[in-house]
Amino acid sequence: MATIVALTGLNVVSAAGRAADAGRAREVVAVGGVAARLIASLQRERAAAALTFAVPGGAGADYKGRSADTDALVVEFADGVASTRLPDSLAPLVARIRMELAGLTGLRQKVSTAPDAVLSVVTFRYRSMISDLISYRQALGQVDVSSATANGLRSVAALSEAIESASLLQVAAVRVMAAGRLTPAGQQEIVGADTGITEALQTFADLGPGGWPALLNSRLSGPQVLQAERLQSLLTRSQPGRELALGTDAQGWSAAVGARIDLMHGVEADLDTGLLRAVTSERDAQRQAALIAVAVVGVLLLVVVVVGAVVARSLTRSLVRLQSDAIDVAQNRLPQMVGELDVYNADPATVQRLLAVAAEPILADGADEVASVAAAFNKVTQSAVRLAGEQAATRAGVGAILVALSRRLQRRADGMMASLDLLEKDEHDPDRLASLFQLDHTATLIRRLIFNLRILAGGRGGTPRQDAVSLRDLLRAATAEIDHYTRVNAVAVDDGVQVDGEVAAELIHLLAELLDNATQFSPPDSAVEVEARHVGDQVHVQIRDEGVGMTPDGLETARRRIAHPPMDHQTAERMGLPVVGMIAQRLGLRIEIRAEAHRGTRVDLTIPGKLFRVLPATPRTSAAPPAEHAPARPAAWPLPGGPAATVEPVIYHELTSHRSAWFDPQAAPDPQAETAELALVGAGSGRHAMAGIGADLAGHATDGGLPVRQPGEHLGRQLRSRPPEESPVPVAVQRDPNRLRQRMSAFQAGLGQAGRRTPTNQ
Repeated sequence: MATIVALTGLNVVSAAGRAADAGRAREVVAVGGVAARLIASLQRERAAAALTFAVPGGAGADYKGRSADTDALVVEFADGVASTRLPDSLAPLVARIRMELAGLTGLRQKVSTAPDAVLSVVTFRYRSMISDLISYRQALGQVDVSSATANGLRSVAALSEAIESASLLQVAAVRVMAAGRLTPAGQQEIVGADTGITEALQTFADLGPGGWPALLNSRLSGPQVLQAERLQSLLTRSQPGRELALGTDAQGWSAAVGARIDLMHGVEADLDTGLLRAVTSERDAQRQAALIAVAVVGVLLLVVVVVGAVVARSLTRSLVRLQSDAIDVAQNRLPQMVGELDVYNADPATVQRLLAVAAEPILADGADEVASVAAAFNKVTQSAVRLAGEQAATRAGVGAILVALSRRLQRRADGMMASLDLLEKDEHDPDRLASLFQLDHTATLIRRLIFNLRILAGGRGGTPRQDAVSLRDLLRAATAEIDHYTRVNAVAVDDGVQVDGEVAAELIHLLAELLDNATQFSPPDSAVEVEARHVGDQVHVQIRDEGVGMTPDGLETARRRIAHPPMDHQTAERMGLPVVGMIAQRLGLRIEIRAEAHRGTRVDLTIPGKLFRVLPATPRTSAAPPAEHAPARPAAWPLPGGPAATVEPVIYHELTSHRSAWFDPQAAPDPQAETAELALVGAGSGRHAMAGIGADLAGHATDGGLPVRQPGEHLGRQLRSRPPEESPVPVAVQRDPNRLRQRMSAFQAGLGQAGRRTPTNQ
């Protein structure tokens, strides 16, 4: 079909070219008709010029009249040439004709006013112009017309040449009559003109159709034509050196021959009209052929468009289905298979099921090229799914091994921490207790690394718990899992925010990694500030350090490692940010890092509302405590990742075992403990002195029962009874170093029990 359309298109182009050539040929032929009329006018003007020389003063008016007619035809010829697309072969000839016609005015002036003008020179100038015009008509046979029309154009050009020979004979006889006798040169000119008429008419008869000579002969009839033929016969038989015996003068001869020439021009004009009509018909036929070719091409194109639309619609439907299925494989099925093949779905049955779903073949109707492409794509998909499934299964298997290994290591670490808890509980030596506490903290750090290994392997860090964890306890537990926990300062934490226990352990781990980075990359004597605020339906946590900041490249790398956690060789050395990124992706957290050179780093963590709840605010009551009560046991520190530990904190044991007399209103003064207390007076006397303040103030009250402040009433009796001029003598502070070290160690161990302990049954 495309070949047919192409060939038809070439035919259209060819027909259009032929139509254009036919149109140009008609224009050239039309100008040839104007040239024939211009030749006739020039011949009449030449004959009048010859009579002007032969009969002075007798033909001047006729010559001027002929000149006016010629000028009008010259203008028409020039306009026709200017508006015609002439062939390149005619351009030089037309240029010469226009130049000769431009000199016609000077030639006329010579004829009219120059007494020394020679008729032969004038005749030659007219002959030159007429000859070039006849050459133009002869060249019309070479334009793009049919052969019959071309022969007709040549035949009419031969008739024009015969008429020119007759006109030359007319002028030659006038010259002989003006001279008074026939000269040999004049006889030769007359004989040549007569011979030219005969030869040209023979060519006219040979080239033209058979009816043209008969038409010419039928037109050349009448008394004037017979008179002209008789005079021509007498003229041609005249002998040189004798006077012409024609029986008429120059004007009579010229009129008789001129009548015959006019009749021949009439036949010429009719033949030119017929030829122009034939050329016009050929042009119209070419244009019609071009239109038909265009119509055929249009119909073929319409058929091609319709057939192409039907085929394209079928192909498009198949291609769209193939494209959608291919996109589904690339963007949905294959990633879903790789995503589901994790450490919890690595058994062979699950792998085979996921591979079968991902490699489901694409259906393609028919047996065309689209179906072949679909079949090839199905093979590619099967190979890609198989390779991806094998890689994912291998990765999931390795991840499962690492998760199982991390669980074993975690159980070992939890057992070790439980043993350390028992040792810390029964240990009273401060040095050994400090060493045990350091081991306890090291075990906590090791367990955080185990959680990192589990998260990188595809598991979860920590064990979910049922009860919620407050935001403050979450930050405390995260702080307890880093080396430099003493540098972390929680500047502002909103109370009442309870984080879901399902995600508390992973949030603690994420915050621990961020805090560890902040302490590792900031000066050791600087503080790391943490601020946690509840804003709208989100919780914003900001971690600020005073380190050297990060370069733009380093900042971009950190953001990229969080947004797209890599599994490369750098992750083994710097696993904090990838672990943070994995937890953030799983929980839907948003993490932003900002840094400025030498101005520290800011990390903003946004926790969505689905991961926490806000407790309603409860109004505070100012109830007076009971007069006598046993000291309340400190509440156990809320531990992330499981229920509170059952191990009794060491700090509580120390406080209950060695209670100061300051905290027991029923206790008597302990003289042994006075050396370990800081006081201006003895511990016992100070306690009993303060006990009497309430009684002294009881008598001063308003009508509503509110106490009235009295100057100095807040002091004990011992201090109020002293004279104003006496200054109290401070008692020297005396501390028992062993007792003080024991208590501080117990306090530090208690903080470790409360803030860094997580459940051991993970």
